[in-house]
Amino acid sequence: MKRTAIRAAVYGHLVGDAIGVPYEGRKASQIGTVELRGYGSHDQPPGTWSDDGALMLALLDSLKQKGFDPEDQGRRYLAWATRGAYTPDRTVFDLGGATRRALARLRAGTPAIDAGGTDEDDCGNGSLMRILPIALFDPDADAATLVQRANLASRVTHGHPRCQVACALYVLVARALLDGEQDRSAALEASVSRLRELSMPAHASALAELMAWTGRSGRGFVVDSFWSAWDAFALSASYRETIQRAVGYGNDTDTSAAIAGGLAGIYWDTDAEASGVPTAWLAALRGEELVEEILGELN
Repeated sequence: MKRTAIRAAVYGHLVGDAIGVPYEGRKASQIGTVELRGYGSHDQPPGTWSDDGALMLALLDSLKQKGFDPEDQGRRYLAWATRGAYTPDRTVFDLGGATRRALARLRAGTPAIDAGGTDEDDCGNGSLMRILPIALFDPDADAATLVQRANLASRVTHGHPRCQVACALYVLVARALLDGEQDRSAALEASVSRLRELSMPAHASALAELMAWTGRSGRGFVVDSFWSAWDAFALSASYRETIQRAVGYGNDTDTSAAIAGGLAGIYWDTDAEASGVPTAWLAALRGEELVEEILGELN
């Protein structure tokens, strides 16, 4: 696992998030040209990441400082929600309903791995959008460990099997790319096969549902979100095209672009000038000092 790819994954996620923020909530027909811009939906300056980026950094920081510890992850998510931790300017401007309910349970003393809801209303993409660091941390972790960690990390805010399965599959795919797989379809197929072998019976139907899904609308529903991000990545020839496709679906644009951007960052990390994160987009990202502090000597 290359250090450059880990950095590219983190920045790929954050830049995708920031590019998508001004477009969030728009229909696909309202998107137009996808470019670096500010304000728009959340009235934020250009280059500002949202809850997607903040919670991804919180998880990364927790893994780096404490190892895999869901209780610590929950504390850091609360620090984000209450104090604006892991944001460029201590501003929290986007918080999903399932995450809000889980954070309330955490404050009330619910154990972290039981805080995420399991109802139909809790099947948003709030854990998938932050799960990338599970693939980046601990290069010696085997597939079974990665799946277990993805499931438990999801459960801090999203306990439904759909969310756990989507997170586990994403982590396995990201790890395959980090390990050098260049065939994107092969990375997905091998990850699905491995997840089928490792999934507990309660998750088998959720995985079957995930694999049968045909929608690609950039919605917040975790299954649709996974495939919108995957297709944006799998059908593109560069990081820029990946983000443009992801945002082009409309709806939850920052999350689609963050999820897809993490994979695209890994995939094109050695080709920054031609196919990787555009220099202008990267230069405009706010909060670089915070990101660099967290990355530190990771791997």
